[in-house]
Amino acid sequence: MQISHPDKLIFPDSGINKRDLVDYFRKIAPIMLPHLRGRPLTLRSFPEGIGAEGFFLKHAPEHFPSHVERLEVPMRSKDQKTMLMVTADKANDLTYFANQNVVELHLALSLGEALDRPDQMVFDLDPSDNDFEKVRELALGLKSLLDQRDLPSFVKTTGSRGVHVHVPLRPEETFERVKPVVQQLAEELLARCPDIATMEHRKEKRGNRVFIDYLRNDYGMTAIAPYSLRAVDGAPVATPISWSELKDKKTGPQSWGLANVFRRLGAKKDPWQNFKRHRVSLPHA
Repeated sequence: MQISHPDKLIFPDSGINKRDLVDYFRKIAPIMLPHLRGRPLTLRSFPEGIGAEGFFLKHAPEHFPSHVERLEVPMRSKDQKTMLMVTADKANDLTYFANQNVVELHLALSLGEALDRPDQMVFDLDPSDNDFEKVRELALGLKSLLDQRDLPSFVKTTGSRGVHVHVPLRPEETFERVKPVVQQLAEELLARCPDIATMEHRKEKRGNRVFIDYLRNDYGMTAIAPYSLRAVDGAPVATPISWSELKDKKTGPQSWGLANVFRRLGAKKDPWQNFKRHRVSLPHA
């Protein structure tokens, strides 16, 4: 593939250009694609680099080539019945996106074959400040809560300030059934950790506590994809990690990025490689 404007700086403060972006997605494809296949994707593109305002691509642009597969996604809107969205199942899909200045990939919590039945639930632990120790404590508290319910859990840094905790599900129930269960678990976590957690939607009322966001568990909502870059200086990566790594005080929300994630993957396997094998049925509320 011929890269257009390969020297264009995408991360100007870090000196990372479009050639580097394409190269990253080419190299990460074998590890990233299993987490993406069959899912509608929302792409975040930065034609002028991350220093300028980017935009989200939900609709599949007409100029995208035929090798990029489309999924027809029903919309819950009176004005629009369906939307054609892209998915990715090949390395050249990812490199094509990168050549379109795509930095971030956000994925649906369900597969195209069962869009109304999620195959995972997600807890987004979003801090109000840069104190990651509160995030670490809350995430480990959530793991303890999930362990008590015999629910498997997987954690990833977001590449921003917090972490996401995912629970793999058998795609048996609709979002309408799943979301109340996630909400109840979030409320139980809040009751255990009231000093560091909040479920207050208004940012000005959260203080310095960590927001437990369960609202992503709904039709049409997304989460940052495992191994996606983030549009943040230094090109951090949303990185799947083990729970023991999260316990390590050396681990922060941006510990891995374009500069060192391949060194990490050369030393250890993807902690999420068996994510689907741990799928469970939705617990009772």
